[in-house]
Amino acid sequence: MEKTSFSPKGTVMSNLEPDLAALHPQETLDALRDFRFAPYITLAHIFHAPRDWGFSNRTLKQYALNYVIDGKGEFAVEGETHQVAKGDVFFYRPYETHGLRALPGRPFLSITIVFHFADLPFPLEDVFAGMHMLGRYNGRSVEHQFAELVAKYRLPGAPNRLACQSLLLAILARVSQQPAAGAEADAAGPSSNVARLMLVKNHIENRLEEPLDVPELERLTGLTWNYLIPEFKKAFGTTPMQFLIWARISKAKELALQTPLSFGEIAERVGYHDVHAFGKMFKKKTGMSLTDFCSSIYVTDHRNQWPEQR
Repeated sequence: MEKTSFSPKGTVMSNLEPDLAALHPQETLDALRDFRFAPYITLAHIFHAPRDWGFSNRTLKQYALNYVIDGKGEFAVEGETHQVAKGDVFFYRPYETHGLRALPGRPFLSITIVFHFADLPFPLEDVFAGMHMLGRYNGRSVEHQFAELVAKYRLPGAPNRLACQSLLLAILARVSQQPAAGAEADAAGPSSNVARLMLVKNHIENRLEEPLDVPELERLTGLTWNYLIPEFKKAFGTTPMQFLIWARISKAKELALQTPLSFGEIAERVGYHDVHAFGKMFKKKTGMSLTDFCSSIYVTDHRNQWPEQR
């Protein structure tokens, strides 16, 4: 069913993809079959704010956890306003009125995790006691955990879903301890390049129809390709090329289930001009054709809507 939503700049847009992060928790469960139990994660993404970006007076029906990768912004929640900067973790609850904007002339790059526990009790208020600002964590393990969670959320399979849930719970446990900003960093994964590696990941996800542009990635990060590959794998558990392949597979699944596009059109959207090459790649990586994947999701014969893949 087609739905209407709003872009970050407030313009109306229409699409066929459900915005799970905006739904009531119980309304998301059918679409979250890969999560067998709580916490259910409905959104995990990196957002690079455009110039003069912001919103106000918004409410969600789920929890949201945010980490500022770079830049400065202003976070408003329940009548209070907070300045947020690199390394800050902040949090808002279901139905709390909130807003967020990039400060004029400042960059703003952040990670957002939206999640819920369905109807299961979870002692978040015992943990956070009404807090919204949870501390500054640049250079700490939390920074790496946010980055790893976002990377694994885009990858298929139960092990990655379990890893996402484990990382989210680890983050919640760590930030509940409220260390003072500037305290000695805990044992962290690679942190000095996290922001640049996030830019690489974001660049790839936003250009699935294009081949990897190595010179552009080197220019974007200031890192050589030979150095970037092991650093990316250390941070996200996969090389940039492997991440591109899995991101294409994930996007193809979304398009197949949520749009009326033909297999050829889906292949084009994810960087394959030859539908047969796309089909071979998809089957090699998932163990099934895209037709079989669609029919495995729906009780009725979903394949009747699609051209046959040969």
